[in-house]
Amino acid sequence: MKNNLLKFLAFVVAAVVISACDLTEKPYSFVSPDQFFTSASDAEAALTAAYTPVTNLYSRVGIQLPDYSADQCFPRAVVGRDQLTVFSYDATMDLIGQYWQHCYQGIDRANQVLENVPRVVMDETRKKQILAEAYFLRGLFYFHLAKTFGDVPIKQESTKNIAGTETAKSPVADVYAFLIKDLETAVKDLPQMPKDRGRAAYGAAIGLLAKAQLYAGDYAKAAQNAQTLIQSNRYSLMPNVLDLYNPLREDAARVEVIFAAEFSSLSGLNSYDLLGFYAPANSPPVFSKTAFGSAFGYHSFYRSFSDVDKRKALLDTAYVNAQGRLIGQADVTLRDRIIVKKYMDPNSNGASGENNFPILRLADVYLIAAEAEARASSPTAAAYAAINTVRKRAGLPDLTPGLSKEAFIEAVLQERSWELCYEADRWYDLTRTGKFKMVANVLNSYYPSRPVQDKHRFFPIPNIEILTNSKLEQNPAWK
Repeated sequence: MKNNLLKFLAFVVAAVVISACDLTEKPYSFVSPDQFFTSASDAEAALTAAYTPVTNLYSRVGIQLPDYSADQCFPRAVVGRDQLTVFSYDATMDLIGQYWQHCYQGIDRANQVLENVPRVVMDETRKKQILAEAYFLRGLFYFHLAKTFGDVPIKQESTKNIAGTETAKSPVADVYAFLIKDLETAVKDLPQMPKDRGRAAYGAAIGLLAKAQLYAGDYAKAAQNAQTLIQSNRYSLMPNVLDLYNPLREDAARVEVIFAAEFSSLSGLNSYDLLGFYAPANSPPVFSKTAFGSAFGYHSFYRSFSDVDKRKALLDTAYVNAQGRLIGQADVTLRDRIIVKKYMDPNSNGASGENNFPILRLADVYLIAAEAEARASSPTAAAYAAINTVRKRAGLPDLTPGLSKEAFIEAVLQERSWELCYEADRWYDLTRTGKFKMVANVLNSYYPSRPVQDKHRFFPIPNIEILTNSKLEQNPAWK
């Protein structure tokens, strides 16, 4: 979001009065939910706070955790991020804890909205929309938890005391059922157009619902909801795929980007600094004003693109450095590395860019429709039309007709890899389809071994959560 996010609860420290015999506390001020939720502006402020963990999650960890584990990009071996690539992490890894905490913070704030906004005297239509946005957010965060950790606690109420932190895990199937119900509820009352940038509307809810149903194995409903969104004609693919990631075309890209984490390079606001990670070291500001050279693409992924695929231009094998010298694969600073050009901002504030991060866009929905339709029955004409729409925009010919069900689904998964690369999606496509161990074969001179195991299907529950919640057990594979 492009405006300052509000903090809606403030606590004044109680004054401590020491007597000769005992210690007494006298609270001079305390803002409780009952005192806070008294107006429409309070309701809006609480909802805004519930959105904050979306940008917190996607500013780094929500992207790094899955992308560095998959088969498209890898980090420079610094500050422990390489543990994801070589699968040497455990339950104490800080990035894993951050992912969990951002999601549950968002859930808790959404629960506060759902508990307190119903009694606020305000415009009833807007009240329903606020509640629908809160249901959407809760469903979104649980979707992230389910696909990342598997069995997790379901918290339907906000945490009000220490006892409220003691919650056991629920089976992942129950988590999906819960979040799908939240998204179905959100669909009913969300407006067709978002109230503001970075807010959820009808399309975001029904699109995420289709994706969650695909993950949960309800293919018929996933196909139906994806097609409902496509046929609404509310969104369309941008003619030039490269424009999707240009911060100067951000508003134009909203015809395709259904829901995104919104960032700003202005001081004091949430910014996207991973563009500095992808920018090669000592590069001119065509990438960003500050370059870290900390993340690169695999050669094997680059070679998988057809030369006529327009999306291949989002990657490169060479660049001209700040001194005007061509740096290619023969140079030690770039050898065996592919440059990721999907997120660039030459007008960045240092490494802080204006780039929004797409969480759901129409191309994804087309591919959800294609895969779900094929899984529910067979590669129908509708399934072919969906994938071919994406391929046409990329400059590729239509998919070979008459493919078997298995071959068609494999083609959709490959198309998802090309279309959604570096959008925190590929790892979850591999894990949900049981193909994640294939990344052991995606190697280079920096990572000659990637010993992925069955247990890496889900990340471990963060150790700090196990220590502070007596009812929470570690995932069996990680005990």
